[in-house]
Formats: sequence, C-alpha cells, structure tokens
Amino acid sequence: MAKPSAWMVIPNLLRTLMRGDVPMKSKLILLVGIVYLISPVDLLPDVIVGVGWMDDLVIVPFLGWLSYRSLPLSVRNDVLPDDDAHQQTSRRIILYIAILLGVVVLILLLGGNDGDFAPVSP
Repeated sequence: MAKPSAWMVIPNLLRTLMRGDVPMKSKLILLVGIVYLISPVDLLPDVIVGVGWMDDLVIVPFLGWLSYRSLPLSVRNDVLPDDDAHQQTSRRIILYIAILLGVVVLILLLGGNDGDFAPVSP
C-alpha cells in the first residue's frame, strides 16, 4: 500500500473512525473535536469577529493531535507518512496562505464599521 501524502492527514484521520483496530478513546477525542467545530456553542462566541474563531483554531487541532497521539503505531503510520519528501512544505503553498491571511486581515481592518448590511438604494 502506497504511503499517503502529508496533505491527506485530515481525511486519513477521519477514516480512522471506521477502523476496527482504532481504540474507542481515539475515536471519541476526534468526534468531540468535530462536534465542537460544528457546534454553535463555543467558549468564545463567534459574534466577536476574529476573536470568536480563535478557540476553534486552537481547540480543534489540539483534539485532532490528541486523537492522533492515542492511535496505535501501525495506524499512525497509515495516517501520517514518515517519508521526508512528503514532510517538506512547498513555498508556493505558504505564499498562498500568507496572501489569503493578508487579504482577510485587510478586509477586517478596512471594512465598514456601520454594521448595516442592507443593500444601498440608488
């Protein structure tokens, strides 16, 4: 079986929910992370723009990491490849992510503060 690429970590981790050789503890930790991600109840409300997403950006990856660390070694090797070539991150991907984050920050900083989302009448 070919090793999965590093970009397939999340789908491979989600596939562990259906495997019989994965302990229930790992499955429950991953399910708690998924439920927390889609749940409208958060530690920091999402109404606070930017700050409300910080708990999702910290808690969900942390629970994914905990789930991965509790997997048996044989399953971990299926989820995350050991190959050095797959672990090197492309500079182009980092550039695209930096540009995307820059655009989001600019939109948040330069966006109107009036809070009115109604269409403008001519």
